[in-house]
Amino acid sequence: MKLKSFVRLLIHSFEAILSSKGKAILMMLGTAVGIMLLSGVVGISRGVEKRIEEVMKFVGPRTGIIFAGGGRLTGASGRTGSGATLKLDDLNALRSSLSDRAVFSGAIRRDGFSLKYGSQATESQIFAGDTEFLIVNEWEIDSGEPIDNDDVRNVKRVCILGITAVKNLFTDEDPIGKRILINNIPFEVKGIFKPKGTNPMGFDLDDIVFIPLSTGMKRVFHTDSIRVIRFKVREGFDLTNVQEEIRGVLNQRHKIKEGEPSDFDIRTPLFIANRINEMTKTIRLGGYVLALVALFVGGIVLMNILLLSVSERIKEIGLKRAIGATQKDIFVEFLLESITVSLLGMALGVIFGLLPIFLLPKIMPMIPMAFTVKVFLYGFLFSLLVGIFFGVQPARRASKLTPIEALR
Repeated sequence: MKLKSFVRLLIHSFEAILSSKGKAILMMLGTAVGIMLLSGVVGISRGVEKRIEEVMKFVGPRTGIIFAGGGRLTGASGRTGSGATLKLDDLNALRSSLSDRAVFSGAIRRDGFSLKYGSQATESQIFAGDTEFLIVNEWEIDSGEPIDNDDVRNVKRVCILGITAVKNLFTDEDPIGKRILINNIPFEVKGIFKPKGTNPMGFDLDDIVFIPLSTGMKRVFHTDSIRVIRFKVREGFDLTNVQEEIRGVLNQRHKIKEGEPSDFDIRTPLFIANRINEMTKTIRLGGYVLALVALFVGGIVLMNILLLSVSERIKEIGLKRAIGATQKDIFVEFLLESITVSLLGMALGVIFGLLPIFLLPKIMPMIPMAFTVKVFLYGFLFSLLVGIFFGVQPARRASKLTPIEALR
């Protein structure tokens, strides 16, 4: 078919759509609902990919975290308990056995601790860690000095503040050397961290106070256990292999036999990525099923309305055939009408589908959503398929009408 004839038939299909706006809107809505659902699912899928990228960047590709508690410690809800299964001796044993493969750091974190300086008061999260904490977590000192071995060994009451904590407690004063109260215990500010921003879950990593691990255990938290041991694998070693070696060392120390659940968890970037995927898998699968069902129903509605349109336009078809239009011309015109309506429905569905992509993260931040051009690509592809597949039957019926039958 020549381009000129194709353009003419395309114009005729647009004119037919404009002449029956009510029917066109009904046909468009069926496709629009399906594309809207599809856009939302594609947005979630891209959001999951983006969240995983953020987690990998934040955690680091060569790092992992050992959490106290595991299969042996579960509460009534079935969730893993916090436990007190990691001790300083475990940390020292890992360093003794695997220091050539990884750097290890023990830490305790607690929220909601009161901070005071003069008349200013606020709350913040407290990190108690050793000297390797800053290395493993890649936190840098902006001013002042870091926590050193002398501070840990002598259980000194010194701290490093995040920039948010500094802003909440101090105005124009330099915090270095000043004394603040942490739950009414005096601490000297030794340094200030460089800004870290928020983590992938939205927590402010600058609203922190870092103190020596020994000081936290003996003077603040009053505990003989640590909550987490974070490790960073050295260059040239495989994270998975080191993870298994860590598991072996701790299982031996905790007298856990083969096949028994551990009283600790080891989480790596791959574990976190798999967990995020699992959490959203059902949502995405359900969304795709609903989108396909909506597109199928919309396609049936489109086909039935076009078949009705063929019945109502029999004289028009007969007149066109009488003045020279071929069966192919009629077939292409009605098929173009189906495709055009479907693509217009796609445009409407994409617009509706963008709303949850931009609004849902504000209402429910835990659901990862992100915009991607795949929304338009998938929308165009599915709408085109719907328009072609469900438009063939009406187009074929219209093209088979002879001029005599149509004008009778």
